This record gives sequence, structure tokens and C-alpha cells, in this order.
Amino acid sequence: MDLGNIPLFRALTQRMSWLGDRQNVLAQNVANVDTPGYVPQDLKAPSFRELVRGGSGGSAGHLALATTSPEHLAGQQSSSAFRKQAEPGTQRVPSGNAVSVEEEMMKISETASDHQLVTSLYKDHIAMIKAVLGRSA
Repeated sequence: MDLGNIPLFRALTQRMSWLGDRQNVLAQNVANVDTPGYVPQDLKAPSFRELVRGGSGGSAGHLALATTSPEHLAGQQSSSAFRKQAEPGTQRVPSGNAVSVEEEMMKISETASDHQLVTSLYKDHIAMIKAVLGRSA
């Protein structure tokens, strides 16, 4: 049985992917706290409709980079299928940096809590499927 065909599991997997990508973006913000002119970014949360459909709010239409010679590098695309956006309304310090460590740490904590919740939901639904099939959880 392929759990990817069940919309609930597809949505949970998509949410976990978004949370992981968001954690990376937030970590970049914290890492650049002393970079002059750095503007913090965040990921646009996918809507419920996009999660259920399996979309990511920005992954459609990506094309692989073409190479015309074996010596050419293939290049790398962003591993994230989600849209980054600058955080609105952030105050800047005189160096032009707009990262607030406190805000970023709150977002990181929220993201970790959400990831824990989604993981728990995933495990619970797997246990329910096993119970229905008569297998021990």
C-alpha cells in the first residue's frame, strides 16, 4: 500500500517538508545576524488546498538546466519547492541588517513544535491503519 496515494499522508508529508525547509531559511537568518544589509526571509506557508492537492505553492514549472557539453556543470537549483519572501516590517540597525534574533528564535521554536505535532499525527495514523489491518502497532 502506497501511503502517498492517501491525501492525508500526502498533506502531512508536504507539511513536514515545508517545516524542514523553513527551519533552514530561519537558520540562515540567524547565521547572517551580523551581515550588513541582510534582510531576513521566511517561507510562504502553503494553503490547506495546496497541501491536500499535493502542490507546494511554487514547485510547478521547474525545468532542469540543460548542458551542451559533458564538461559543463549541471548547476544546482534550490532544493526548496516553497517560495521565500522577505519579512515585512522588520526594523534595521545602522548597518542595514534587519534580523531580530529573538523573533527568529521564536519562529524556530514554533517550527520545531509544529514538526513534532505533524510527526505525532503521522505515527498515530499509521498505528490506526495497522489496527484496522489487524497488525499490532
